[in-house]
Amino acid sequence: MTGDQQSAVAALKVVEHIAARMDRARDGEDRAADILELWHGTETALRALIGGSSLSGQGLIRELRQREMITLGQAYALLEFLGARDRANRTTYRATDNDVVVAREGFRQLESGLAVAVAEPAAPPLPPRPAEAAAAPPPYSPGAAASAAGGAALGAAAMRSAPPPPPPPAYSQPMAQSAPQRSGNADAIATEPLPSYESRASRLPPNSWLIAALVLLVLGSLAGFWMFSQRSDPAAEMNEAVSMMQGGRREAARGQFSTIARDNPELATPHVFLSRLAREEGDLATARRELETAIRLEPTNAIALREMGLILFSAGNYEVARRFFVRAIQSNPADKASQGYLGCALARLNRVQEAQTFLSRAGPGSWSSCLPQRPL
Repeated sequence: MTGDQQSAVAALKVVEHIAARMDRARDGEDRAADILELWHGTETALRALIGGSSLSGQGLIRELRQREMITLGQAYALLEFLGARDRANRTTYRATDNDVVVAREGFRQLESGLAVAVAEPAAPPLPPRPAEAAAAPPPYSPGAAASAAGGAALGAAAMRSAPPPPPPPAYSQPMAQSAPQRSGNADAIATEPLPSYESRASRLPPNSWLIAALVLLVLGSLAGFWMFSQRSDPAAEMNEAVSMMQGGRREAARGQFSTIARDNPELATPHVFLSRLAREEGDLATARRELETAIRLEPTNAIALREMGLILFSAGNYEVARRFFVRAIQSNPADKASQGYLGCALARLNRVQEAQTFLSRAGPGSWSSCLPQRPL
């Protein structure tokens, strides 16, 4: 655990009692004060994590996320907490249970992450190395050195006085019976060149290695072409899976999307459709997890950003949902669905005039029913 983490934990301890008492029934002003004070302690802890900083709010959360000091889920929870803080800071604020929930959840997310860092055990020390089995050399002794030198001299003298070993017996290889006898003097025989023996490599043509390399290159190219031709086409498989989903074969489509995601870990689109299947079935936790993966792979994927906005909208986090719809429109300005749902989020935030503007741009769609109907 680093010193920065210790400072962050200490800052959270100061306001821990505020998070604990937020469940009690209190009036709106007390709740607003608790949210503001709890955010102040949380922001102090976030600044301590990066060794002190002048950043605040969304910029501070973004910096921590870019340094990978908080997870994507913690960043979302802290952004929702920040939205509750902004609302509580208004003079016309009326406390809601949702603001209390998101404030406490943002605090708990950071607190639990730091608790995991504190609980990580330190690496055990390495065991001592076993003692060397070899004995230490004996201490130097002039007498022993002299005795050793004298023994070596006597041994050398004994070797000089010993008679030399007998010479090896003369050996002459008998000539084969079929070998012809040479004629002429010995000098002519001695100067005659010996027969040469060439290796198999020296008898090969000089360009044989080049030919072998070309053959290997051609074989490698053929093997690579065959392997490439056997690979599946992710686009075709995605179209097939989407057709399954539209035809009501949801489980088959889910299996196909999972296979595409496993075989192509760099693609974000299969995770987007896995999230949509989970959202339509009410499994918002799985839907959010798949979208976090998709946005990590492609931060500017307009569909993934819009789907994340829909999940947050369903959970009642309209301010954070609005931000994702804005990012989706920035990635794809022609996305009518993102414009329509942005209008819905603005309507929930009581920004009705802006909501009407985006709903008019989007035209009719499933988002048209989000505005309250006016009485006739």
